[in-house]
Amino acid sequence: MNKIFLPIIISCCLGSLVFYSCTKENAGKSDNSAGKAGSLTRFTITGNYLYAVDNHFLYAYSLANPKTPEKVFNSQLNFDIETIYGYKNNLFLGTKTGLYIYSIDTPAAPRLVGQASHARACDPVVANDSVAFVTLKGWGNCGPATSGLYVHDITDITKPLLKTTVELPDPVGLGLQDSVLYVCCGTAGLKVFNVARPYSPKLLSTKNDGVFVDVIPYNNTLICYVESGILLYDISKPAEPVLVKSIAN
Repeated sequence: MNKIFLPIIISCCLGSLVFYSCTKENAGKSDNSAGKAGSLTRFTITGNYLYAVDNHFLYAYSLANPKTPEKVFNSQLNFDIETIYGYKNNLFLGTKTGLYIYSIDTPAAPRLVGQASHARACDPVVANDSVAFVTLKGWGNCGPATSGLYVHDITDITKPLLKTTVELPDPVGLGLQDSVLYVCCGTAGLKVFNVARPYSPKLLSTKNDGVFVDVIPYNNTLICYVESGILLYDISKPAEPVLVKSIAN
């Protein structure tokens, strides 16, 4: 992403992101609650801050006044950043060379606290309190890594430890709802995993309703970005997604 266009993209997306963040019960407080976003995004809201990345920079914007976000932090990073995912007091950066974890205990000054390297690949990530789920796509322009789902133990946030690898075809975006993980695998469909035992993911089913790119679990709805548009699934039972609507591009 070109740095020149980053503020424009932030302004265009800020309205919807702030809507999601501020509709939470404790909106407006500095509690590090986050708006929903997919695993392929380059920006995320956590508390009263918006964090954004381009290929080599991490930015923080204060949303104390959402109509006029103020850039309070930027740092040049020495790796190719693919995605950013905010969870509680941490930012998870998926890059072409590894998983990088930044503490935002001081929200205006993100600080690198942990990392796990891998062979060059494209790298979306989602996480919870103790586990980070990463997909690597090791072909084409992404690099030589084995394509699949990589599960890291982040109990010690400063020392992420790779515990499990599940080979998958063409993995891209992913989303986590309770103990169910949804992994987009392009033409190979949407893979639904039980991750109650996170280091032994169990494939429950595959949805073949489109060419899946990214997903956002939001309450009882799974919003799926597919090449033809948007698919909405009822996930009131997270392990049993039911297609309820298709929206064409």
